[in-house]
Amino acid sequence: MKICYLVDNMEPKHGGGRYAGDLIAAVKERGYDAGILEVNSILDAVKVRKYCKNCDIIHAIDGYPYGVVAALANFGLNKKIVITVQGTYAVAPLYRFGKAAFVKWAYRKADKIIAISRYTKREILKKINIQNIEVINHGVYFNEFYKEPMESEEKFILSVGGLKYRKGYHISIPAFALAKKEIPDLKYKIISGYKDEAYFDELKKIAMRCGVEKDIEFLSGLSDESRNNLYRKAKLFILTSVNENHHFEGFGLVFLEAAAAGLPVIGTLENGIEDAVKNNFNGTLVSQNDIKATAEALLKILKDEQWRKELSLNSFSWAKDNDWSRVWPKYIEIYRNFA
Repeated sequence: MKICYLVDNMEPKHGGGRYAGDLIAAVKERGYDAGILEVNSILDAVKVRKYCKNCDIIHAIDGYPYGVVAALANFGLNKKIVITVQGTYAVAPLYRFGKAAFVKWAYRKADKIIAISRYTKREILKKINIQNIEVINHGVYFNEFYKEPMESEEKFILSVGGLKYRKGYHISIPAFALAKKEIPDLKYKIISGYKDEAYFDELKKIAMRCGVEKDIEFLSGLSDESRNNLYRKAKLFILTSVNENHHFEGFGLVFLEAAAAGLPVIGTLENGIEDAVKNNFNGTLVSQNDIKATAEALLKILKDEQWRKELSLNSFSWAKDNDWSRVWPKYIEIYRNFA
């Protein structure tokens, strides 16, 4: 069986790229023939059609344009189509004139739609009534991140994610500033790849207004080892993602990475993070845009060492239960059902 994957990129530091890379690697290890095509626009349907004549399944990684390209390329080929719907680019086009009709058509043409979170599924079902959709959450390579915690001279909290509005740093920074009033030696490290310069400038202004500009460190270009060591040294992980015009956190793999490193986590409700964190078990989910509630969650975990250690142990357990080895067989089953 040959599967053609339509992707945006294969960059492991990018959420979609990490997902595609992990899935394709697992499929290849199981003896499947996997082809990879990078798609940039609907016009790529021509080259995809030519390539997929010798494939059995076309698996598009996200809705637009990848799912639309898969459906267009399949005219007259009658291949099986799978579309993984992740977040923003699966839902936002459903609200765009000119794109919505194409995306809905593609979703109806798909033999299977896989949502990476219950939230993504719910958002799609608000705009289109389909039965061919199921949820398969992301998984984490547990052993890649599972290490004994390291002692650190600094007491710091950690975030990992691009510097863009949707990640909610404009909430976590002032919340950190409130928490720091009760824990004066607390620091905040933010690991980012992508950087929206205008948003970054705004974050620096927020930090200055809150008086914590010297206590926040923005880090980029780290090796995997350096990133993992910060996971091991941090006191907790936080990412206060916010929804913006149908742009949202589709899942939040970084929460599983942090959990595999034994970190208690703080995230937000009403997005895909609800599947990445087990609320009140390995961390806390707060309402979006609530600085006060976020600060209270920080203080509750940081000031109660017994509670923090309990959450830490639960994080190990939660991440292990969500190891990638438990995820890929679900995809293999779907492919086999098409044979």
